[in-house]
Amino acid sequence: TGADAGAMQVNSVTFSPMALSKRTSTSWFCHYAQMPTLLAKAHHMLGIPLDRMEEPQIVRYRTGEEFTWHYDQVPQQQLENGGQRLATLLVYLNGVERGGGTIFRDLKTNTSTSSSSSGGGSGSEEEEQLTVKPRLGSALMFFPAFRDGRPDDRTLHKGEVALDEKWITQIWIHERRYEPVVPPGNSHEAAHDAVHQEEQRLGYSN
Repeated sequence: TGADAGAMQVNSVTFSPMALSKRTSTSWFCHYAQMPTLLAKAHHMLGIPLDRMEEPQIVRYRTGEEFTWHYDQVPQQQLENGGQRLATLLVYLNGVERGGGTIFRDLKTNTSTSSSSSGGGSGSEEEEQLTVKPRLGSALMFFPAFRDGRPDDRTLHKGEVALDEKWITQIWIHERRYEPVVPPGNSHEAAHDAVHQEEQRLGYSN
């Protein structure tokens, strides 16, 4: 269980523009040192120090659970620890055949449709909300704010109802050094050696 592994079950801090927003999933916040592979890959991909990263978390959605529309950006009055969240990195830990997608309300994708008649065929494009389906081992990264810290309101998103159980892990990346809050005793420094060893194993460093 999360408690046995030293993780702590805590409500994730996200922000909703809607009073009726709800989250029915379960989150465990982990020690940095417990997640060296995730941190090594994030560090290599983004080129940012570990101390910009919030506590890694593991999230479980049971069948029928969801997370309605919300932002990952931090409100102005809560920026003292690390500043704004500039990036969300989310990794799907299992595939979900039914439901469980991450949907962006204001980001659209074009889909082609075709019709045919006796005189031939014609095609058209329709806009749909951008939806990322969970696939084992795949990652989703998006940016709740611009590099200068201004929130990007286009990133309003939700975790749709999971018709099969869904597991993810994620971290948020801040503008500047972030001081971990949970679990007790968590620190970036305690993970440095494990992350460096993992970077070597993955071929990222000598």
